[in-house]
Amino acid sequence: MKQAAFCLLIVLLLVAGAELSSPGFFLMDDVQAHYIPGLDEIGHAWLQGEVPLISRYTWCAGGLAGEYQYGSLNPFIQAAAVLTCEVPYQGARAALMVAFFGWITLWGALRLGRELGLKPGAALALAAVFCLNRYALDLGWRVWLPTGVALSWLPWFWLSLVQNRLSIPLLVTSLSLVVTGGSPFLVVAAGLLGLFYFVLALKRRQWRRAAMLAVAALCALAISSGALVLLKEYSQSAMRSQRPSWLYRLEPWHGLTYLLPGFSFWSETTENSSLYTCLGWIPCLGILGVWLERKSLSPLWWLALLWLTLGISPSVAGMRFSMRWLHYLNPLLGLLGLEYLNRQTDNPEHRFGKATWAAIALGQLLGFGLDSWRNHPHQWLPLPLLLLLVFCWTWNNRPQQRQPLLLGGVWVGLLLTTPITPLSYHQYPQGKIVRPLVRPDRTWLSLYSWQELLDSRPNLVVPARYADSALVERLPIVNGYSPLLAAPIIRAWTFSNVGSLEPTVRNVNNIALGTEPGGLMDKLEITGLMLSPQWQPLAPQLARTGWRLLGHEGLVQIWVRDRPFRPTFESLTQVQICKLGEETAAASLQPDGPAVIRTDRQPPGLYRFAPLECGTTETWRNGASCQLAANPGNRPALIAVHRPWFQGYRAFLGGKEMKLDTLNLQQMAVEIPPGSPGGRLEVVYRPHALKIGLIAGILGLLGAAILSWIKDSSLP
Repeated sequence: MKQAAFCLLIVLLLVAGAELSSPGFFLMDDVQAHYIPGLDEIGHAWLQGEVPLISRYTWCAGGLAGEYQYGSLNPFIQAAAVLTCEVPYQGARAALMVAFFGWITLWGALRLGRELGLKPGAALALAAVFCLNRYALDLGWRVWLPTGVALSWLPWFWLSLVQNRLSIPLLVTSLSLVVTGGSPFLVVAAGLLGLFYFVLALKRRQWRRAAMLAVAALCALAISSGALVLLKEYSQSAMRSQRPSWLYRLEPWHGLTYLLPGFSFWSETTENSSLYTCLGWIPCLGILGVWLERKSLSPLWWLALLWLTLGISPSVAGMRFSMRWLHYLNPLLGLLGLEYLNRQTDNPEHRFGKATWAAIALGQLLGFGLDSWRNHPHQWLPLPLLLLLVFCWTWNNRPQQRQPLLLGGVWVGLLLTTPITPLSYHQYPQGKIVRPLVRPDRTWLSLYSWQELLDSRPNLVVPARYADSALVERLPIVNGYSPLLAAPIIRAWTFSNVGSLEPTVRNVNNIALGTEPGGLMDKLEITGLMLSPQWQPLAPQLARTGWRLLGHEGLVQIWVRDRPFRPTFESLTQVQICKLGEETAAASLQPDGPAVIRTDRQPPGLYRFAPLECGTTETWRNGASCQLAANPGNRPALIAVHRPWFQGYRAFLGGKEMKLDTLNLQQMAVEIPPGSPGGRLEVVYRPHALKIGLIAGILGLLGAAILSWIKDSSLP
């Protein structure tokens, strides 16, 4: 436990230092836009005795469970959400999350290093490279915190694979936490890592170990299968891009950064991407030494080559951001470099010679040449060059000091790559509003354009958006990439992270339709609008449809209306049946047209349904119910359900499951057959993944217990 306490102290000091140097150091980009707000709702739902499966207000405006990044089946992530949800400042919440999961990462990497034979100093250096390399810090902890949180379990899973005596509980638990951790890239990377050690066991004729690894992995996948099935089920209704992304992609020469210490250049895709591939420069001396000597290369080099290939290959099948492989490649290459340097600490004959100096010089010249070729001004980095020169000289002339030199050199190198401003990010406006007009008794929607969010005018503010006052008052604000709002019918509602979109003519028209009584605003219970200057042409439309101008916050108009009566269940008598999404979108954009259903059961056309009385209604977080009258006629009735639709909702009438159709691409509708008796219609979010995950999880736990008993009983 001394290692755990020591790692915790280090992480707390680092996080505290970062926050003191720049308040909100870890509150950037998606962390600010969706992860912390989403965990806020999850935490409060648990405290209120609710199971946070769905949401109207946060990221995706729907599936908290299906949105993989929230780790709904990961007990550590859920516990962290509960423990931090009452912290009044979002920056402090993000810092606490980083401190907790950074501690898990650092501790696991330290134990991994010791298990692999590294001396204490080198093992602690590996922990630093694992947790604090530039990519992990910038895009793991500061911008895409879900990936940093998920990475926490990789060193523990790795540790379980390299132990001489397999620990089935550690192997099954760590792999289950990896799968439920919230990063699909990590699941693939961990699968390749496990497959590597499985093949290695077969090559060494360790048949029993290979069998144990395979069965334990199957048990872990069964235990965590609910998360993967939820992700698959939810993704079927989410509007996510399926095209390869060229954003944040790696280029072949990025791999030279690992072989040429101090190599730095400007990239077309990721700004100064040589810093993202930076391990603190010192481990690169070890990588260079391995290739210069080429003596008994570790089998892990094959895995490193595979991960590098995946990183520099264009993203395929919707696996966006190929550069995310650096989250796993950087620690692996750091390990390979530190293993070499660790072996040489006791070899006084080892010296950095002419080849090392030539590689350092080549890195400087090549970086300048690449930037000149691309007409980018080269950014010379004198401090890394000085660090390398001092390190190599001291290594050669003070061999008795090599162990502390290795540890200190790695940590200094990593600190040199940590400026206050990250390489690539966006941070949204923050600040307290004095006597704000925005109050917590409404659901607010902010309409901004992306250009305005980058505007430097001090009077252009986002009232109550991510400010301390907003969190204290717990304002419900619709936020982010909803599968409901990203449907083709309302492409204008494909928000940027803070509810921003560009005010094109089509978008303005779509928003105008949504503000009418019975429109999308009613369906989401939105009663407050914050209009930036570019959206203020909507003002006449708002005045005509029951909205009133409450006042101004700087340059932003505040519009409100009394909460309208919004029936949760409504009987529709006229509906247009469509088959294709494009047809549905075109028909739904007609202001005076009938409701539109997308279904494959009936031919397209205009249909009339029997009216049906909807009685008492009950709503709760994960569902709603309504008492329906009997349908004695010879025509079916159609009941609209005014809730955002996505995969996983199911309808029951009197306990019998009914088919759910998609209404206007964004809601739900249930057809009540003619002659149906009255009863209770219930629409609940009950994805099959939960049942599948529960059954598979129980079987996985039983299998893991049996495997542990078999293994333990076979030991002498």
